[in-house]
Amino acid sequence: MSGNASLPTRTRGLTLVEVCLVLALLVVIGAVSAPLLEGSFSRAGLRSGSDILRGAWARARLAAMESGQSHVFRFEPNGSRFQIIALGEIGLPEGNIIAPDTAGEHEVADRLRLSQNRLPDGVRFAAGDVSASSQIMATLGTTGEGPWSAPIVFYADGTTSDATVLLANSQQQTIRVTLRGLTGISNTSEVGSEAVTP
Repeated sequence: MSGNASLPTRTRGLTLVEVCLVLALLVVIGAVSAPLLEGSFSRAGLRSGSDILRGAWARARLAAMESGQSHVFRFEPNGSRFQIIALGEIGLPEGNIIAPDTAGEHEVADRLRLSQNRLPDGVRFAAGDVSASSQIMATLGTTGEGPWSAPIVFYADGTTSDATVLLANSQQQTIRVTLRGLTGISNTSEVGSEAVTP
């Protein structure tokens, strides 16, 4: 055995002042980082909304090409709802819309409600510019005013209406999604802060 016996070591604890300083530092860091995180989540919500919109356009284009029948995409201005529906189903006066496969199953309002989709919470359709043909507009009996926007038409040959849709969130951040009619390809801008009406 060695002559040096191990001496008990004394551990030093934290004082109340040190604990209070650490807690105060954590509060300051949280107060500084919270707005930064909120902005990141808001931007992520807009990007998610643009992905959902582009996916809906791709589904509408594919449905039109597979069925051989034009499909329409329309959205709720200053809202978050949108729908994709075959052009033949909405070309009739609203009281007479009956789809062959759902005749007698649902009323018109129910069918339209069931076919609606939504953007993420806090994201809305702020504006839209659609170059739909006047013939389609006359068939639909719409000018883009009222509960639904002007229609974006997806044709059986893969072409579409030219369209630009602006999405916005509550922090006044925006993202622009553009659809090229000849190719049916959509693009998304960077998150910005365009002036939009509430």
